[in-house]
Amino acid sequence: MEQRKTPWGRIFGSFRGSFLPMAARSAVRAEEVPPAEAPRPEEKKPEEEPAVQFEFIQKEWQNISLQDNWDGFRIEAQNKVTETLQATHSIFLGTRLRECGYLYHFGSVFQSPDQRTVLLARAGLDGGVNGRIIQKFGSCWEVKASSNSDLKDVGRNMHESSVEYSGPERALCGKLAWQGAWVGGGSFVQKILPQLQMGGDLTLVGVNGVTSIGQVGLRYAEGKNILTATLSRTPPSGMPGSPGQVHELKMYFVRKITERLNLGTEFKFSYPDKDSGLSLGYEYIFRNARIQGLLDTDGKVSCCVHDAMGFGFSGVIDYARGDYKFGMVMQVAPQPEPGQQQPL
Repeated sequence: MEQRKTPWGRIFGSFRGSFLPMAARSAVRAEEVPPAEAPRPEEKKPEEEPAVQFEFIQKEWQNISLQDNWDGFRIEAQNKVTETLQATHSIFLGTRLRECGYLYHFGSVFQSPDQRTVLLARAGLDGGVNGRIIQKFGSCWEVKASSNSDLKDVGRNMHESSVEYSGPERALCGKLAWQGAWVGGGSFVQKILPQLQMGGDLTLVGVNGVTSIGQVGLRYAEGKNILTATLSRTPPSGMPGSPGQVHELKMYFVRKITERLNLGTEFKFSYPDKDSGLSLGYEYIFRNARIQGLLDTDGKVSCCVHDAMGFGFSGVIDYARGDYKFGMVMQVAPQPEPGQQQPL
């Protein structure tokens, strides 16, 4: 005899396939179960660039344009005195740095084991004596002091001290110097966005009362592109026929083509004299060498090559002035420790 369904059984029986799917579906075999997806590795976010000091706001262009150019033949020797002290010797032959055509420098470099204290000193036959000290405090503070004296030309004497703070969001710097007159200044850089930094610099010179020189600038770095710009104001020089305050705009753009090749350009324009200039440069870093090249609209071409084996070449041609300067260098350095690469 067929069993009669209850009213509740008739109601829930029609919805069993929708509300109770496990009861309505057939059993699933183990071999039919799809494999579980492997956990995806967490994507590493690119590290944000910390705030930079204002004087290094265009540091990528400085790496391209600031070249160690010299003339004649130069020999550099380094001697490791202790684990923290190193002596350096530099000999210039056939150079125009001195009338006699040669020059010798002796120096020493001290670096503490924790690399937080650095002392540098150098003296030469040209009468120049230089000294510098760098001390780091904590993770953000740094104190620097330097002294440059010339025994033959008192006007070249200069003494300077500075305090720097470099944090993740802002960078501060204060300087005090003496160069025939007191010079004081400070700079500030604030990180507005992860890619954008803005700041300014103010310098006060104790000449004609107090003379001020100001700058403002910005830095935008995203991916392989770095764009920086600065606007400066210089007071009048006081010379007859010279313009009043001069405002100068400089713009820099650097493109990282690869991990080894960087291309950059600089454009500058000043008002009211309406002078302008354009420079193009490159930097290529080999595994054991580094090449820098620069070309500008003033008619100057320069190149500098350094090899990790201790050889280098420098060349500067100024077509506008008809000046040619070439040089070679040979470096003699102590063998690096096992596992340590010799710096360029």
